[in-house]
Amino acid sequence: MADLSLHDAIFTTRCMRHLKPDPVPREDLEYIIEAATMAPSAGNLQMWAFVVVTQQDLREQIGAAYREAGLKYIRDGVLADPDTDDDRRVVYTKAMHNVEHLDEAPAIIVACLTVPSPDDAAVASGMFGSVYPAAQNLMLAARARGLGSVLLTLGTDYCPTGELQTTSVRETLALPDNVRAVALIPVGYP
Repeated sequence: MADLSLHDAIFTTRCMRHLKPDPVPREDLEYIIEAATMAPSAGNLQMWAFVVVTQQDLREQIGAAYREAGLKYIRDGVLADPDTDDDRRVVYTKAMHNVEHLDEAPAIIVACLTVPSPDDAAVASGMFGSVYPAAQNLMLAARARGLGSVLLTLGTDYCPTGELQTTSVRETLALPDNVRAVALIPVGYP
């Protein structure tokens, strides 16, 4: 497949939650990771790392951590709240697909910060303001290669249900103490 133009990638990239289980070629995964690392970063520090998970057992464990967080936050929180407006309800109802099927994606890329985020908002904004443009580059590169993706934050070290989780992506992947998972990006063919 020929790469899409940057214009086409930007204007056609969507949250693609339904992915085929077909394996993604290693060369495509390497390409989209390289694209992620080309993003600008605060202080030119590149405080990120990306873990590509294709092993079924690890995807199942990550899926379980995400499911646990998603059921608490989305199903039991947002969707159970009678005051949730209709537009938000539609978005979160669609998000339940990933809660129930994340482990079916052929690859899950875990975007990480390589230093823990401090409570200082000014410092933390530079860290998160660096890793998320890298994730966007990754998702645009995936789209250019005909792949779908979506950025997910539940089940990570900074998700709103973190203190309630019994399983963690960090523990599943045995990440070093200084590394924190900030996003899960399932990648596959739409």
